[in-house]
Amino acid sequence: MSRVTLVVGLLLLGAGVLPTIATAAGIGARATGTTTVSTGTWGATASTTTLTFSTNTDQVVVVTNTGSIPLTARTYDVTISKPKGKAPTFTVFRCAVAWVSTRCSGGAGTEIGGPLNANTTTSITSTAPLAPGASMYLQVEPSGVKSATTVQMVPQVTAPSQLRAPVRTDQ
Repeated sequence: MSRVTLVVGLLLLGAGVLPTIATAAGIGARATGTTTVSTGTWGATASTTTLTFSTNTDQVVVVTNTGSIPLTARTYDVTISKPKGKAPTFTVFRCAVAWVSTRCSGGAGTEIGGPLNANTTTSITSTAPLAPGASMYLQVEPSGVKSATTVQMVPQVTAPSQLRAPVRTDQ
C-alpha cells in the first residue's frame, strides 16, 4: 500500500466519523421541520364617530378591535366644528373599562389628547394594547361649551407600526 493510498483512506474514514462526533458534541446539527404562515386582519371601529355637545357634559365613545391581530396603538382623527361665540376646548381620556359617573375604575383615566381646540382637525394616538374583540373606552371632556359643537372621532390603524409583532407559535 502506498503512502498516498493510506493518507486518502484515513481522510475518507475521518470524513465519515467527524460529522457524527461534531453533532454529538453539539458543534453542528441539522434541523428540519415545517412552519405555517397565516394571515390576519386589523381594524378598529367606534360606537359612534360624531358627538354633539351643547353643554359641558362628558360623552363616551367605545372603540373595539374588529381584527384578528392584537393592536399596540390606534390613531384617532378628531375634527371639532366651529361653534358660534366663544370656542370650547376638548380633552380625550382612555380607560380599559367602562366609565362610571365620569370616572375610570380607580382614577381619572389616561389623557391621550388635549386640550383640542374648536375649528381644528388633530390626530391623537393611544398606545394602550387592544386584543382582538376587546374594547377601549374613550371619554371626551368639554370645557367652555356655550353653543352646539360637533366632535368627529374616527379611529385609524396604521400597519405595521400599530400591530403586534408576528409571533412563531409552532416552536
